[in-house]
This record gives sequence, C-alpha cells and structure tokens, in this order.
Amino acid sequence: MKLFKIKITGSLEEFKIEYSFSTDYFNYKECTYEGTEQERYDQFYEDLKTNGGPQPLNIKLKMSNGVMDRAFPKKDLLKLKNVQDFVKKMYT
Repeated sequence: MKLFKIKITGSLEEFKIEYSFSTDYFNYKECTYEGTEQERYDQFYEDLKTNGGPQPLNIKLKMSNGVMDRAFPKKDLLKLKNVQDFVKKMYT
C-alpha cells in the first residue's frame, strides 16, 4: 500500500506535476514516471488504482495565482482520467 503526495506547479496552461509516495507514512520517495504530463499521469493513475491506500491524497499547488494545500479523496481522483481535467479540478 502506498500513500501518495502530489505537487503541481505552474499555470493551467503550463504545469508540472511531481509525484512521490511512501509505504511507511514518513519517508517519501519520488515516483519515476516518464513521458509527457499525460503519460506520467496515466502511470500514476494505474499505480494509485493498484497500490494506493484508502487515504486521501495530499496535493500541494504552487500555481501562478497562489499556493494551496488540498486533501483529495482517492475515489474522486479515479474519476479523472485526463491530466488537464485533474489540474483544472485542483485549481478551482
């Protein structure tokens, strides 16, 4: 079981997502997803679906209009298969 943290930086049009995970609630490691943001999100999505625990995801946004921390339920995130839709949902 993995606990995930996500950090989104940039703007709605140009963003970067960093994914990290922990198996012990304390020590986080960077996920090694590769490719475009959509390809990396697809890999994260499958990893979350397969290995993610029931806990909400910790999401930190450092966007062009400010900084925000969010906790987002896994079941709601699994409804968002497109990375653009995911970022828009976190942004609003």
